[in-house]
Amino acid sequence: MKRAVLTSTLVVTLLAGGAVAQAPPKDDRRMLPPRSIQLSAQQDYVIKENLKDMHIEQVPRTNEIRIGNKVPPGIGLHDFPPLVVEKVSKVKTYKFFITENQIVLVSPQNEIADIIE
Repeated sequence: MKRAVLTSTLVVTLLAGGAVAQAPPKDDRRMLPPRSIQLSAQQDYVIKENLKDMHIEQVPRTNEIRIGNKVPPGIGLHDFPPLVVEKVSKVKTYKFFITENQIVLVSPQNEIADIIE
C-alpha cells in the first residue's frame, strides 16, 4: 500500500514538473500596458457615433501611438463634444485625436489612455 502511494506521489510530481517546464518564459509574453480609462463597448460606440461626423483631420499613425505612451509632439488634441461628455462622463477630463480611423483618448497627463477602433 505504501508503495502505491509513493508511486502515485512520484507520478504527480513528475507531471506537475513537466507542466512547469513547458510554461513560456516571461520575456516572451506580451505585456499590454494598462488603460487609464475603462470604457464599455456601449461607451465606445457612443463616442464613435458622435465623433464620426465631426470631420476632424486624421493624424498619420506612428509607432509612438500606443497605450501608455506620451502623445507625440505636434499632435493637436480636441475636447470631447458636450453630448459625448453628457453620455460618457468618464471622458470629461480627457482629450482625443484621430488616426487611421481610430479614436485615441488622451489623459490629463498627456498620455495615451485608450484607443477605440
